[in-house]
Amino acid sequence: MERRTVEKIVKASGVEKGELILVHYWGEDDNIQLMHDFCTAVARAGAFPLPLQQARSQNRDIFGTLKPGSIPDKYYSIFDQVDAVLDIFAYRPVVLNYKIGEEQTTIYRQHMSSIFKALSNKKRFAQIRIPTVENAEETDMAPEDFVQRMERAFDIDYDKLSIMCSNKIAEYEKASRITLHTGTDCSLTLVTEGREWIADCGEGDWPCGEVAIAPIEELSEGTIWFEKFWLSDIGVFQDVVLTVEKGQVVTSNKEEINLYLSELPGNGRVVCELGFGCNENITDLCGYTVLDEKMCDTFHIAIGDNTMFGGNNSARLHIDFVGTAIVECHK
Repeated sequence: MERRTVEKIVKASGVEKGELILVHYWGEDDNIQLMHDFCTAVARAGAFPLPLQQARSQNRDIFGTLKPGSIPDKYYSIFDQVDAVLDIFAYRPVVLNYKIGEEQTTIYRQHMSSIFKALSNKKRFAQIRIPTVENAEETDMAPEDFVQRMERAFDIDYDKLSIMCSNKIAEYEKASRITLHTGTDCSLTLVTEGREWIADCGEGDWPCGEVAIAPIEELSEGTIWFEKFWLSDIGVFQDVVLTVEKGQVVTSNKEEINLYLSELPGNGRVVCELGFGCNENITDLCGYTVLDEKMCDTFHIAIGDNTMFGGNNSARLHIDFVGTAIVECHK
């Protein structure tokens, strides 16, 4: 990732003069210059970086020898003075990818849980997926395609993005209900009254660029059509229609999808999110939700958990479905 892009990301993340920023880097030494580049960009923004590397190989060696009680509680107080977090993934975080024994694995998991608990109350927590071959392995894309798409999605005009997100929220927050018209005769209505729209312009999940809301869980009704429908670990489907009743996806026109839905708990089928993409540098759908849901002129709905952004549905999953629609707002 180019340094100029790193500086754009740091600026857009909201770093302020005088802050202490945890630069939390998940990656090995062969790419550690990236952590240093983020630290330098934080300093140029007038804040001060606190770098912390989480290398799998390093954690394997450390936690492979630790015994219960080896980590003092005062370690986690290190993070008390941190104002915000830049969580940088050169590969999937937390996952160790090494066998270190059951007892040691428990210590490792408890340690990671304690770190995130210590960081959960910070005023900003940006999670930044870096365009790497390792991150490409978490998708169905070729590494070259993944890297190219991600780099382009990061290299946007963030001031323009912020204005676009603000304008969309100004339009949609006037509505009490929003209807998505898709296909030839499908319409899904979601009730948004009383819930707050959120803009993701750099303080959340990167690449960024969306506005979203948690609709009233039990009130979504109708049908919705997707020209192309990706369902992780299940398959890619064409011409999919989902039927929503009393806030839950109850059926589809595809047997494989119906089987998947039947295996979900009730709270896992709840329509928990409505969002709209705003990133102009994402120009076509690829099946990777992190990118697709940010694509300009798309909508996405999700099923599952929405407690992190103003909803009441607690679930163990959150799955997004992305498409295009004619949007109708009802006051």
